[in-house]
Amino acid sequence: MTTVRNVETQIERLEGFRVQLRPLKGRDVRGNTSKLASYPYTRAARERFSVSEWSKKRFSANYPDYDVYVLLPNGKPSHGRTLLSTIRDAYVE
Repeated sequence: MTTVRNVETQIERLEGFRVQLRPLKGRDVRGNTSKLASYPYTRAARERFSVSEWSKKRFSANYPDYDVYVLLPNGKPSHGRTLLSTIRDAYVE
């Protein structure tokens, strides 16, 4: 088992964007909560995935008790229809 902060870091390193995990109740998660499995993927999701597709197919499938915000470089949550390629490009600029 790993911490929330570690899962956020694993996702950022693999997927190329930052995320913020929240329990389904909506309150902020302490970074040291340690009831999560590691992020199970070894390859980044397809560039043409939208944020909502990534959230549903990759995140929610593995962490059903949590919600996730895909963050833009300015720290604001991205829209669900935004493509991952757009998010990743924003981090490179």
